[in-house]
Amino acid sequence: AESVRSVSIPPSHVSELAQSESSEQHKDSQSTELKDEETAKTEEDKEDEIIEEEPVALGEPSAFCIQLFCIDDRFEMRSVDFMAEAFKRFPDKDYCLVTIPHTVSEFPLLQVFARCTPTPTSTLEQELYVFHRSALLQNINVRFGTEADVKGIGYITRKVRGKSTLMSDYSQYLAAMRDEDGTPLNGIVAECAGQIVGVAIIRAEMDTEYLRSHYNLEDFIYYTQHSAREHGHLFHCAVAATFTNYTKFFLRECLRLCEMSCLYYNVYNDTLSNGDKQQSTVEALQHLVQIRPRRQIKYPVELMRGNPPSNYNNVPVDDVLKTLPPFALYHINRKLTLEPKMIVNSRIVVVGASDVALSFLETLILCPHIHFNNLVLVSPEGLPLSAPAALPSSLCFSPDYMHKISLATSCNIVTAKMTSINREGGYVEVDEGPKVQYDYLVLCSGSQLALTLPPVEDTKLSVSSPVQRNVSAVANIQEYKAPAQAVTLDTLSQAEGIAEWVKSHSGPALVYGSTLTAYTTINALLEAGVTDIINVQPPTLTSCFNNIQIKQVVEDAMETNGVRIMRDLVLSSYQTEGDKLTGVELAPLKGSLETVHCATCITVQETAIDHNTFEGINNSCLVFDGRLVIDANCHTNDPVIYAAGPLTKYKRALYCDEWTHEIYCSKEIGERLAAIMLPLFDPSFPVPENTERYELTKYSRPKIVYAKLPGGYHYLDVSKPQPLIELQTAMMDPNYGRELVTGDKDVGYFRLHLNQYHTVETITCLSKKEMEIANICQLYGLHQEYMNSLEDRFDSDLIPDFFNYFREPWCLVLFHDRFQELREEIKELLSQPNQLGEESISEKVCQLVDEDLAIEEKTRAALFSQYKESLAKVAVENRLFSFLSYNNYHLPHYAGRNMT
Repeated sequence: AESVRSVSIPPSHVSELAQSESSEQHKDSQSTELKDEETAKTEEDKEDEIIEEEPVALGEPSAFCIQLFCIDDRFEMRSVDFMAEAFKRFPDKDYCLVTIPHTVSEFPLLQVFARCTPTPTSTLEQELYVFHRSALLQNINVRFGTEADVKGIGYITRKVRGKSTLMSDYSQYLAAMRDEDGTPLNGIVAECAGQIVGVAIIRAEMDTEYLRSHYNLEDFIYYTQHSAREHGHLFHCAVAATFTNYTKFFLRECLRLCEMSCLYYNVYNDTLSNGDKQQSTVEALQHLVQIRPRRQIKYPVELMRGNPPSNYNNVPVDDVLKTLPPFALYHINRKLTLEPKMIVNSRIVVVGASDVALSFLETLILCPHIHFNNLVLVSPEGLPLSAPAALPSSLCFSPDYMHKISLATSCNIVTAKMTSINREGGYVEVDEGPKVQYDYLVLCSGSQLALTLPPVEDTKLSVSSPVQRNVSAVANIQEYKAPAQAVTLDTLSQAEGIAEWVKSHSGPALVYGSTLTAYTTINALLEAGVTDIINVQPPTLTSCFNNIQIKQVVEDAMETNGVRIMRDLVLSSYQTEGDKLTGVELAPLKGSLETVHCATCITVQETAIDHNTFEGINNSCLVFDGRLVIDANCHTNDPVIYAAGPLTKYKRALYCDEWTHEIYCSKEIGERLAAIMLPLFDPSFPVPENTERYELTKYSRPKIVYAKLPGGYHYLDVSKPQPLIELQTAMMDPNYGRELVTGDKDVGYFRLHLNQYHTVETITCLSKKEMEIANICQLYGLHQEYMNSLEDRFDSDLIPDFFNYFREPWCLVLFHDRFQELREEIKELLSQPNQLGEESISEKVCQLVDEDLAIEEKTRAALFSQYKESLAKVAVENRLFSFLSYNNYHLPHYAGRNMT
């Protein structure tokens, strides 16, 4: 607080206005320079530009600070009563300051204070809160705006991004009370002591069906209980800094005056258009809750309409099917205005923008009752907002989905690479910019593709540790400088520009590797027009496809496009003339070295830990054994440092070297990590099930990989998370189950693996046509009976093509995002007995399965007869029809209970 008191805040609006006028003069003096810039902005953009102002000392300090505050828990909600008496003791002061450590949660007194956002370079160890004596005034009047309020609105919005749009919309409200397209418009102001202290412009929400179908809006409201006119869109909202503690009250009054119950606010990416209606930055965003996007069904629209079109409405309405620019949706309703949020100021620093890190951050920011003020993501390239064709995709965070969760709105993005960790000081150092302080550090940088280097002979690699450790998985630990024409795709920007980089060099392009990335890289080069390509494949035990047929089809397509394939060769050395690459030497399994001439070399065979990351981990004395060592709950040997993802491995005491995070779904790992850490900030949050000391966490979601391969093929693999086993070896297991295959390379290859319980365990697709990827992935884990007796139909030759079979309208309910919830509810209904003390249907089935996996037909018929006579049958049917009725906007083609 002492460091803050040396800089005084102006004591009244008069001095603020004078400062504002001096700032305007400063802007005018710079106008001549702006005209000379080549990228000069329009006058409207100049008005919206935020000019950062340095603090200016204006006379004596006008603030006092609270050094000690204590109150009985029974009366803590009356803490604000102290403030009136405190200002009486300091009649010449206008501000009260409070500083608290980052790890202390906000208590009721701070709910009436305004938190000062720290500057990006701030290293203060505490949070600063400010209270102005004007906030003691309670005679705030919220009303519809008038023309006399224009001057006051202009003053309080002078630093709002999008001020010109706000003032234009307010003028439109005064002129017609409707937007230019006829949509009702409302202008609300908050007035205190004759001054305007808040303004909001609300427009009737016209896309409620779209919001309902594309976002989990019904997690917060019962949609059917709100009429269409009760939904509004918050386009502009600004509240004076000294009255921010009344923001929720202001929003609640806005709902009352507009006779609405719900407000929405869209956050668009800066690079995307947000339609024809612009909006300003809403300062009250922390009081709104962010709504999770919903996965959408890919509809066979033409098939559902029929030929000729049917008279029945079998296709969802246009509001469900239409496509809008992706945006993050924020929401508040009458109930939420009365529910306080828990504010967490702990500095949580996440290193790496991997899928695990993104999933972890997504889970934190989507907690509706918690607001995190200090989330930081450290990544060399910021957020991954693109999907390069040269890299395969896990489909966890597509660019469209990244725009819909808008992590940059809730997280501070540090575009730099971590170089060291200071555990004693509680900060990480980066290669560009100041150090980043943390209270909790989460390491999720993963593993990257590493440049393949020639083998080192008779060289001992030493690491500063008395215990010999495996460091072979660290990139560039050898002191070897490869030629500039030899690269790898270790960053998104490198992958995006690889084709143009290769085309800038004249000569053959060599791609070294037999991984899936090697095939996607070759396809990207072919699509860019590169013709002279050599693919060198080192010897491997199992191909990346784990399917001989697919590998043969893809490599035949490569050879058809002129790609030269060289198999079972290991890169031995690079040949150069000066600084220019001329070729590489390859070592076969047997025989002499072979030289291949090339102008560029792209190695995509090996993955490793980034060398800077390794040094930061190793020098900070975190246990590293080929990977960063963690326990079953993602703890490192430091209690405030967590880690997850391919960067890590379990400690050796668990005896599970093969079961690393690399084989699991990264999104599920990130959610699990968030569930482990959330109870640290909110004691009411459910603690994950206790994991035994030597028991691994069970992950169930499939591992998904999608890639665009040479020959124009789309490849999709959805498989059970487990260590890789060669397909032919796995099929020899008597409990393997069976595989169902349709199609070929021309019509599309579709393979389903059903395990011994007749449940889908593996999905493999290869097709030149676009696939309904989101739909197909939902088949994983379904019993074949869900798919309309799939095995019986396949054995009867009734399914010539799985692609067409799963495009039929009957199966769309399987792809609904809430179908899994329906399955869980049905299981719960079947576990309930008809009478107290009687066995339920599910208990009887489990007992029979435990005795013998294969149930006889006679026993099966008896069970079915009991089910038809039980109360569970009626309950299941009621729940099914209720599900179809409630989700009719997504599934209008299913018959209802009373439909004949």
